[in-house]
Amino acid sequence: MAADTAPLTYEGASTIGGVILPEATKLFTAKSGVQFGAVGTAGAGAGFKAVVAGKVAFGGLASEPTAQEKAQLTDIVVIGYDVMGVFVHGANPIKGLSMAQLKDIFSGKATNWKDVGGADAPITVYSERLDGGRATVKAFKSMVLGDTPYGPVKELDDATDCVADVVKDAGGITAASMSFALPGAVAVPVNGATPDAAGVRSGAYPLKRPLSLIAVNPSANVKAFFEFMLTPPAQAVVGKSFVPAK
Repeated sequence: MAADTAPLTYEGASTIGGVILPEATKLFTAKSGVQFGAVGTAGAGAGFKAVVAGKVAFGGLASEPTAQEKAQLTDIVVIGYDVMGVFVHGANPIKGLSMAQLKDIFSGKATNWKDVGGADAPITVYSERLDGGRATVKAFKSMVLGDTPYGPVKELDDATDCVADVVKDAGGITAASMSFALPGAVAVPVNGATPDAAGVRSGAYPLKRPLSLIAVNPSANVKAFFEFMLTPPAQAVVGKSFVPAK
């Protein structure tokens, strides 16, 4: 970065850029006078590339960074945990799914709800673009599918679009951050555990991922902002939609 007077810019996970930073940056500016410039929501993959290339002051990841990613970063600060919900239509009678059943659904092995204990109706899987570098796709594949590829899915640009389509599709299912919940879509229990703070903290709910701020040789102002994000006022902002780190 150039002078410390330059506005701080961000690119990365939309869960951080679109949900946490709008309020958190205002609090930090009021406290410190440090200004912010563009705050992007192009996804964790784009954010990582922008940080490494020096195009933004800092970025955000919504999945566990790989060893290769860690090697290219100098600062990684976990500010909270995103709970990933598995959303189905509100009228879907399914009461919960196991990780094995999720793997069957998202890999295309199970194509009818009756295959996983539900009604006799076709399953439609919605996902953010599989090649879009989004953290949700990366995290879900790591946690649920492993080496198994995704099956047929309807690919949309953003997780909010996926949840919105599930609201309109009685046979729909998608995996998305709980911060993107909409009326008409229900997040079902996974392995018998509910997607809430209690389920995350107990370790019972399996679909969770760290929310991290990342940088390469950050300026003093970026470091100060990272420290601020772990203070009670900022953690309260994180806690409105996610499980705070502290």
